[in-house]
Amino acid sequence: MAKFSEGFVHNLVEKLNNVAIPKTIRKEGELEAIIYKTVRNYTKKALGVGDARIDDIVFAHGVNWKKSKKDQNVIVYGCENTSDIFIKERRLDTIYIELKFSKRRGNKEASALPGDLQRAIGQSIIASLVHRYVICLIVCETKIRKRKGKDYSKELQEKLRRDHRIELIVRSMS
Repeated sequence: MAKFSEGFVHNLVEKLNNVAIPKTIRKEGELEAIIYKTVRNYTKKALGVGDARIDDIVFAHGVNWKKSKKDQNVIVYGCENTSDIFIKERRLDTIYIELKFSKRRGNKEASALPGDLQRAIGQSIIASLVHRYVICLIVCETKIRKRKGKDYSKELQEKLRRDHRIELIVRSMS
């Protein structure tokens, strides 16, 4: 089972890295709709399930959300932590997907990425206390800028993967 679920997550991460995200998106809800459709279609195909069964496996706001809350919530210091998209299936265990749409801030180059990155990683670490896998996807409205000096992006991704089973994806729109 572990091999199947690891392969599933790996392939889903690849899909999310490459899914087309139009530059017209302005709200996280719009991003969630695109990602939900991608996750739902991939899961349906990978598990070989039909339309009737998929709604009991992949959950999102405004679709079949209430059915999943008791299984996905992680409570820390009395605060509920709930995913944006949630997958629960016996072959996969649970997969918690956290989304952030990191908006432009002020001028063309400024981004809300620093705060969004910190918040999303914190939410993902909390989720990893309970869930087998966590995928944290941050989509930036602006291009991700290269800065002078050592960038620890790869080290962060590896540490989150190794220590917390979190797949971190930070990308720009299409």
